[in-house]
Amino acid sequence: MRIATGCIGHETNTFSPVPTTIDSFSRMVGDDILKHFGHTRTITGGIIDAADELRVDLVPLLWSFATPARRVEQDAYETLKSEFLNLLSGAGEIDGMALDLHGAMVTEEIEDAEADLISSVREIVGSRPIVVTFDLHANITPDTVKHPDVIIGFDTYPHVDTYERGVEALEILHKTVLGEIRPTMAYRQLPLLMSPPAQCTMRQPASDLVKKLHSLESEEGVVTATLSMGFPFADIQNAGVSVLVTTDGNRELAERKVDEFARHIWSIRETFRMNLVSIEEAIEYANQSAGQPIVLAEGADNPGGGGPCDGTFILRAFVEAGVQDAVVAIIADPESVARAIAAGVGNRVTLNVGGKTDDMHGEPLALDAYVKTISDGVYVRKGPMARGAIDRMGRTAVIKIGGVEVILTEERSQPLDAEVLRSVGIEPKDRKLIALKSAVHYRADYTPIAHEILEVDTPGVHSPNLTNFRYEKLRRPIYPLDPMTEMVDM
Repeated sequence: MRIATGCIGHETNTFSPVPTTIDSFSRMVGDDILKHFGHTRTITGGIIDAADELRVDLVPLLWSFATPARRVEQDAYETLKSEFLNLLSGAGEIDGMALDLHGAMVTEEIEDAEADLISSVREIVGSRPIVVTFDLHANITPDTVKHPDVIIGFDTYPHVDTYERGVEALEILHKTVLGEIRPTMAYRQLPLLMSPPAQCTMRQPASDLVKKLHSLESEEGVVTATLSMGFPFADIQNAGVSVLVTTDGNRELAERKVDEFARHIWSIRETFRMNLVSIEEAIEYANQSAGQPIVLAEGADNPGGGGPCDGTFILRAFVEAGVQDAVVAIIADPESVARAIAAGVGNRVTLNVGGKTDDMHGEPLALDAYVKTISDGVYVRKGPMARGAIDRMGRTAVIKIGGVEVILTEERSQPLDAEVLRSVGIEPKDRKLIALKSAVHYRADYTPIAHEILEVDTPGVHSPNLTNFRYEKLRRPIYPLDPMTEMVDM
């Protein structure tokens, strides 16, 4: 059995000021994909291991991904799509397709790029089965579900189950090719937006939804089920929450179960409310607390959701308040990194830090800083999320202003793994305050060591407060932007 696999991935924040060009995408072809993802707790790592276990001949095509930012330039998408389809056409006879996609990619001309890509793949593979894995933040549209036989989304946020979903996808595809199952998929879209922190499955109510999802999957006749919580920072018609249930050839069961699950989610929609604190409140809490570290999550400037990662609101507040034993991770500022490197470790340097992308995330901050550490910015993840994967932040410098350390990097990079700090000589448990530009993913690695986690309310393109955004293309009415009692989209 020969199964082709590959990825063109992006999570598009249409409000982001950061462009997404062809140079934004990493790119691997053929066996380089197997070498890179082998022995990693990733989606493709799971697909690789399952293929080995089932003695499937895996045919890797193209794997390409870009850090979340604004709409993908159309020429960039067309270039990658053309390369992907050419590789698929030249792969010889295959029995099925395992697509590792994100589910929230928007181009300059296409609101649902995944649907466009899957449709093109279908034209090539014909009736052969296609199984797609999606991120939990996928905006699954009516067009998305037209061509795949099965869609499998992550169950967790932080995404600590990516490997398992890759394994599941390959196993279901294998059974489908052999004719052991006949996947029948039902879909419901809810008139519901959910901010990322509310989607966290490490706490209620999302944790209860995952339990209900797993209970549903254990029922006789159900092959798999997916709750896609959506990506609310894509101003497209079909952004938001959706549900999928796949059965073994039983259309009536699939439709009934997907309807029941969707209505349950709608019934508890008011429980997905946020509890944000101001920076000043967070600092005051830390001053009165005997425990450490206290983690401040700044989701509004999360590069993992399209933030520029150079916001200065928290750094400014820390410096002005004279806080001690504090870390800000990270600020992407190539200019400041270069100046710090030129000054050298152990020397002082004058910098204008951050605030260089736009005026939404804070102005540049003039600092007289001590250069503490210089690094190549390469580290291996050791936390639960994608353990074993290699991250590259570009050249990295740690500067210190009074009691505040700042990790400056050349590249935007979400500091979700504690190895970001440890790789530059900072032990998180030894710090009082740790400010992270991350919405939820950090919780997988930081929850076991954090004394307290506070979600900070700052302006930004990834703000948990969805009323801050001016939507123009999103379908309306939709909760919580509009008062609603009925699921009008059902």
